[in-house]
Amino acid sequence: MSSTPPPLPTPGGWTQIQVGSHLHTLKILFYVLGAVELLIAPLLLLAAVAGYFSESRSANPDASPVLLLVLLGLAALVYAALGTLSIIAARRLAARRQHRLCMVAAGLACLAGALGIALGAYALWALLRPEVQASFLPPESTVIA
Repeated sequence: MSSTPPPLPTPGGWTQIQVGSHLHTLKILFYVLGAVELLIAPLLLLAAVAGYFSESRSANPDASPVLLLVLLGLAALVYAALGTLSIIAARRLAARRQHRLCMVAAGLACLAGALGIALGAYALWALLRPEVQASFLPPESTVIA
C-alpha cells in the first residue's frame, strides 16, 4: 500500500507590516549610504588639491599633477552624485513613490564598495517582491492579472 505525502504548504507573501518594515529599513540604509558617500566626496577633492600641489613641486619630470587632479575630481563628482541619488531614493522609499528610481539606486549602490553591494543586493531582493511592487502603485490604479 502506497501512501502519498500531504502537499507542502505554499509559502505566503509578505504582509503589509513586513513590507513596511523592509521599506523602512531600506530607507535608513540608503540615508546612511548617501551620507557616507557625500562625506567621501569632499575628502577626495581635498586629496586632489593636495596631490596637485605636491606633484606640481616634484622634481620628477614625469609627474602629471593635472591628471591626478582630474581623476580625483571625477571620483568626487561620482561619489557626490551617488550620494545624492541614495538620499533621493531614501525619500522615495519613505513615500512609496517611483519604484523604478529606487531600483536604479539599488543597482548603482553596488558601485560604493562592500556596504553598497550588501545594500544593493538587499534592496533588489526586497524591491522585486510583488507585494512591495504593489505597495508602490497609486491607490486609484487597478492591477489586472
